[in-house]
Amino acid sequence: MRVQRFFVYMIGCVAWFLASGVEAQKIKIIVDQDARGPATTDMQSILIFLQSDKFDVQGVTTVSGDQWVKEETQRTLRLLEIAGRTVVPVIQGAEFPLLNSKEETERWEALYGKFRYKGCWSDFSNRPADTPPAFRAGYHEPDVVPPLVEGAPHTKALDETAAHFIVRTVHQFPGEVVIWAGGPLTNIALALRLDPEVATLAKSLVLMGSGMYSDNGGIGGVDGRREFNWWFDPEAVRMTMRAPWKKIVITPIDISVKTKLGKEVRDAIAKADTPVAKYLTSYSVDSFMWDELSAAAMVDPSIITGQKELYVDIDIDHGPSYGQTLFWSPGTELPSYERKATVQFDVDAPKLYDLYIKLMTQKPRAGK
Repeated sequence: MRVQRFFVYMIGCVAWFLASGVEAQKIKIIVDQDARGPATTDMQSILIFLQSDKFDVQGVTTVSGDQWVKEETQRTLRLLEIAGRTVVPVIQGAEFPLLNSKEETERWEALYGKFRYKGCWSDFSNRPADTPPAFRAGYHEPDVVPPLVEGAPHTKALDETAAHFIVRTVHQFPGEVVIWAGGPLTNIALALRLDPEVATLAKSLVLMGSGMYSDNGGIGGVDGRREFNWWFDPEAVRMTMRAPWKKIVITPIDISVKTKLGKEVRDAIAKADTPVAKYLTSYSVDSFMWDELSAAAMVDPSIITGQKELYVDIDIDHGPSYGQTLFWSPGTELPSYERKATVQFDVDAPKLYDLYIKLMTQKPRAGK
């Protein structure tokens, strides 16, 4: 009996050790997102991190961009309830850009041309009645949280700002935390102002934003260098991109427009009988996989089939070029504060779709 108990004990120890090793290999990540909902590219990228067992999600931080941050926070809390992942904290972040504003954007439009999309500053109330709710809302003030078609959350955000949460987390796990951002970079810039060591303490910075050569997403459909996530708060981009990160990876719109969340993918997800699949089936629409691609590439890097090393920055001159992406090839003579980034340009789209369907149709996983 003693021998049997010993072997049972040893088997238990080995199982614990193996489980601990698997947990230790998970990527600690902060997901920073301008979480427009329901079931937009923002929310679908969050779901990728929640559904994949590759990540230890430390928290989801929200920032104004596609919608105002108070509304985004409520939609994010509700998303985590639907996904069965309320163990992951949600932390509300910046309500306004550092310097840019609705008024300045309107002044810019009067001088230089109209934006097709302005995020939380947009008014889509004149769109057809059959347009999905997330894409036909009228403008509302920052403190207004309209009724949520997906249901109001029963949980609450942490009583902490996103910037303080970022600082606290990278200090708690130095060299281990990836900061992934799918929206404006206001929270990250504020965290850097609170503590410049954020950049050196983080494992890496991964961004969905910017545009180099694409003809989609800009003024009149021809100016791809003025991408929404970056022009919404250009000063935050400037502060973030010039910080001394160990590594920066960027998913620009150039590669996003090579993807499509279409009927075939959505129909495949609709076959699953899970809360996440039902949520997506009810509210998702055909679109480019802007943020999903950036998140999925962290699950399986082989999805990216082409990338370049570029120095990347942004124009903050308050004239016609305000908010445009700046980039240079290696070898260009530049000031020492310009940082090199790995910029993704080509994608194995079928592999992306297969991974996305797999993650969105599986049952929720436990833990962070």
